[in-house]
Amino acid sequence: MKIAAFHIQSGVVLLLLSPLSVSSPVTTGNRAFQTKCLERHFWLSVRSSFLGSTTRLDFEDGSGYHILSDREAALCGYTILINDVGDLVFRASFRACHVHTQTGTDYHLRVWFVNLQVDGKVLGLLPFQLTCSLQEQWSSREIVCEENYMEVSLYLPALAVKSENDEKAEMAVMFHRSDRPSERATVFSLTEAAALSYHVSMSGSRLTLRCPYSSPLSYITKVNGVDLEIVSATTLYRLQSNFLAVDTTVACVQNEATADGSDLLWTLPFILSPLVHGQFRDRGVRVGVNGRALSESDAKERRYNIGLKEGRVEVRIPTGASGGHIKSGVVRGQYGQHMSVDLFFMRQWADERWPLTQLRSLRLLKTPLIPQTLFLTRKTSEGLFSVTLGMFAPDVSIQKVTVDGGGDVLTWTQSRQTQGGADIVVSRLSHDNGSISFQLSFLVSHPKIIPEFIGAGYKTYSFTFIFTLNISPNKEVFYHQVAIEHSVEYTAPDSPRLEGKCTASSLLVLLHHRAQDELQWELYLGPWKLDWELVEMGGFLVEAQDDYLTVEIPLNSPGMNYEELTLWSLVAGVNVFIVDAESLKVQDSLLHKCTFPVTELLVCLPEGRMMAVVDTTHTIPPTHPNRTTLLDPSCAPMETDSARALFNFSLDSCGTTVTTEGNFLLYENQISYNQDFLPPDDPVIHRDSPYRLTIQCRYPANDSSTLSIEHPVYSPLDLLPTMPVNRTRREANTGQRKWRVNL
Repeated sequence: MKIAAFHIQSGVVLLLLSPLSVSSPVTTGNRAFQTKCLERHFWLSVRSSFLGSTTRLDFEDGSGYHILSDREAALCGYTILINDVGDLVFRASFRACHVHTQTGTDYHLRVWFVNLQVDGKVLGLLPFQLTCSLQEQWSSREIVCEENYMEVSLYLPALAVKSENDEKAEMAVMFHRSDRPSERATVFSLTEAAALSYHVSMSGSRLTLRCPYSSPLSYITKVNGVDLEIVSATTLYRLQSNFLAVDTTVACVQNEATADGSDLLWTLPFILSPLVHGQFRDRGVRVGVNGRALSESDAKERRYNIGLKEGRVEVRIPTGASGGHIKSGVVRGQYGQHMSVDLFFMRQWADERWPLTQLRSLRLLKTPLIPQTLFLTRKTSEGLFSVTLGMFAPDVSIQKVTVDGGGDVLTWTQSRQTQGGADIVVSRLSHDNGSISFQLSFLVSHPKIIPEFIGAGYKTYSFTFIFTLNISPNKEVFYHQVAIEHSVEYTAPDSPRLEGKCTASSLLVLLHHRAQDELQWELYLGPWKLDWELVEMGGFLVEAQDDYLTVEIPLNSPGMNYEELTLWSLVAGVNVFIVDAESLKVQDSLLHKCTFPVTELLVCLPEGRMMAVVDTTHTIPPTHPNRTTLLDPSCAPMETDSARALFNFSLDSCGTTVTTEGNFLLYENQISYNQDFLPPDDPVIHRDSPYRLTIQCRYPANDSSTLSIEHPVYSPLDLLPTMPVNRTRREANTGQRKWRVNL
């Protein structure tokens, strides 16, 4: 990505006006900035964490301070990009604008790093005085193919220009097109050429032409099946009474990298014919990364391969090689990867016109995004079930996992990973090839894990996993869902055995028994034997398999014990017994308890008490729960939070009234909120909403009725709530509502 100003979602405050002068690779103390000198370029890198919401690079020389557009940056010989890890990379040609040199061997450039606020105001400034020395002498012709521009510079010792004005007056540029005869070539002055994005300059004895890609007079041609962008130009220089014509043609390869198996593959013509004059003599190639060439032994150690095939040079870099980078992405909702490398490639040759031509390509190459097959492996150890999902690039992190194992869903989130008692444990695993995977573990015996089938000597579980992951640095979110079955050997016990589990709104009791023709036992829930009459009246759900029985008990069923009610939860339980039908001996017993979340709830206790959790925020504006009372204003809530209140009172207190409805006694009270009126002695306006909520409990007047089913009396803690609450009347303007529970 080529940019001059860009936006990153972060920010820093920095104001440091003393310049950092660098002439060799250096790093600031926090490693936010790194600089180095390349063969023909200055190089500066800025860590992503140091970039502001808007960041800009400005330049300063003897003529003043310069803020450049994208087009001007390319025309001047500057490249600014964001690499795959989000860092800023800046390269400047030694022959770029605002670069100062006196000897032709030492080059100086003053750069200002500027962090801006969203509104454009300067947040921080940091100047860099970059100084680099020429590492090897200029060749007779040098071509640079950068990310955003191409450049050619020629050594012409016979030419000398005394001033910039003389240069413009004595020089012109003639452009040729492949589809036009040479006599129709167009000649432009340097000023006219600059208006078309062609920079031509003479410095000492070197002539330079530079232009961005896709300039107005460029064209594309194929050489050995590879696209080349060409600017065919001749620079005309007046020498006494004649013009000296200098070929300043420049051509760069335009093809992108491809994926060939696990390799990144980039190809270019062995002979770039538009740049060769006469007999071609190969002078070799050099390859490297991050702007620097590698030695032959280093390239071999990294397994970089350069080959020749059908007139094309092939550069291969294998996945995982040093200098390459694997980046994640999403392809139509599926996880994918591409490989990138900041490639340096130099081609050298000689011909009849130029003793040595060096063509340097600096390209951030990327393969297309290739969908990846993710693998899920599993293992079981001492009741702990583990699955591993991979493989991912290191830029992937996991944010959330849900596991549906037949009961309530198990959930893990990144924000809660440090809390104790988690249902799922998630670990990040690193591998030798640089990839990562994620392992999650949980107990198969967890109450929320319910077997799908038990029989034939096995327990079979069905798991559905949903992974929520994201990709840095842009936080791109993607999902992966997978369903698997898991079977474990299971031997049924000789005697029936009870097991309890919890669902969102019920208790689940599993009765495991031997597979046999006749069942010689009976199941009791509290004092009641489980028969079809009880199943129908209590709304139970019963499922029978060969060797086990499942009974789902709704929260408001007979036999349910309610042990604790708070603003946040209700603890409910049931006593279950297996009795031998002949001996009446108890074979197994289970006191099964579950905790359920509470929002609003009304409970009528058989010993003559009412408990209610109410949400007072339904009015506009919301009512403060801590200022509500019952009919008796002295009866305030036992507990409150920001939205709800908990009341607990006996039926003969707090102003409770009782009336008769047929064979039932109707107990009624009201939760209300007294409004503040102004002025108090002659109220005209009020500052808040009225709130009234009527709560009722109906009890059988005749204890000889079907009380044993609807109103158990054997335990003082037995309750019978209505969940969810049935709201029989509600007035939006007044906040009036009525709840009723029948017993």
